[in-house]
Amino acid sequence: MDATDTWEPQPGVRLPPVQGAKADAILAELVSERGAPTLEHYRRVYRSIGMAWPGDDEIRRLYPVADAAFAG
Repeated sequence: MDATDTWEPQPGVRLPPVQGAKADAILAELVSERGAPTLEHYRRVYRSIGMAWPGDDEIRRLYPVADAAFAG
């Protein structure tokens, strides 16, 4: 086992290429089935793990984000 096997994802930090491609495919499938999280969902996650909020624009750049008007 090497460092790439034990690497743990962190919000806002890109995964290594192979893991990133797999994660992107899984994320795309989940978003197509369930819809994307809202900014408020992401805020709760960042708060729960004690990370500073990078701002709405940065979250939109990094992750799929649902329009709050259409979120259920």
